[in-house]
Amino acid sequence: MSEYNYDRNLRYHSNVKDKFGFANINKFPKDFDVKNLNEHLNVCDKCGDIVNWEQEMYWQGECEKTWHKCMGNNHTAVCDDCFNKLKEKMI
Repeated sequence: MSEYNYDRNLRYHSNVKDKFGFANINKFPKDFDVKNLNEHLNVCDKCGDIVNWEQEMYWQGECEKTWHKCMGNNHTAVCDDCFNKLKEKMI
């Protein structure tokens, strides 16, 4: 697991993909914690892609202003791509 050490340069989906050739949690060892790579990363609830939790994800909020109807109660956090697909399904 030494290749999965913390790296301050792994802040975005593209950084992870460039370094490992993939950026989906399912390609990493079972029980792998993405925070071992960088604390700025998280995993999309829908597709499993590893992305920046603040800039490449939508989070389901607990109040009206942050509640995303397209995410419903099914997802807590999704990547930008999945959010756009969920939103399109509602149109």
